[in-house]
Amino acid sequence: MTTWDRKNYEVPDARLVQAEREIYRTFGDEVSIQTKAKSLVKFGKSAPLASRERATVWTVNNDYEVYVSSNIIDSISSSSLSDTQEIYIEGHTITGTGFDQKFTFVSQRVNLNGQTRVALPTPLARVSIATNNNGSLIQGLVVVYENTALTSGVPTDLTKIHIDIPLGFQESFKAATTFSDSDYYILTGGFGGVSGKQAASADFYLEVRKAGGVFIQGAAVTASSTGGNWDIELDPAIIIPKNSDIRVVAEADTNNAIVFASFKGYLAEVVQ
Repeated sequence: MTTWDRKNYEVPDARLVQAEREIYRTFGDEVSIQTKAKSLVKFGKSAPLASRERATVWTVNNDYEVYVSSNIIDSISSSSLSDTQEIYIEGHTITGTGFDQKFTFVSQRVNLNGQTRVALPTPLARVSIATNNNGSLIQGLVVVYENTALTSGVPTDLTKIHIDIPLGFQESFKAATTFSDSDYYILTGGFGGVSGKQAASADFYLEVRKAGGVFIQGAAVTASSTGGNWDIELDPAIIIPKNSDIRVVAEADTNNAIVFASFKGYLAEVVQ
């Protein structure tokens, strides 16, 4: 296709139509939101943050996730001996390295065995969500990690953890994800804020890493527990290329501040 012929099924949103056209012009891939038929909202909650230090908006710790370059995320367990629930997990496997790395989306289910390590059916390089897929409530902290030493079901080395379901909750809180070799992401907005449990302000950064690259800041906003939250609709939308990682990073001005962040958009499948 050398020109963009208008499709009779295009979504009636100029931002999305323009994004499809821009992807073709920039990357040479013809994509379709209609064919993919999948929206994506990612939400996260931070661990208590250290003052003036940036961290991924996730509940594992007040630091960045340590990304891996091979499929070594292979384990799950709980801090509670009584947890035997089925956990639904979404993530990606990886092939290749550097600019040639390619991600493949994987979903899987695995049953907990209390504090005992259970091997994932498919080892991963990225994990984006973990959720209770059972009729009974999770009692402990559930962690998905690289195989390593455990204390009461939880890795002693927190850098080996790539997602968790916090105590008292039934789903993970991770404002980060990855896109496969067959999907672009058209990011249309986001929202977030600072927990009102403590007076604090925080800056938020949307960061994207393309295959073989480093994380680049694509947007920045601020919020405070007294001054209000942020809620942004993007026009034009931000295009996230295939085989990219995306995350929200926060930096607070007060120790132990907790923040929340979400982003939303539509996946566009490569059709040619």
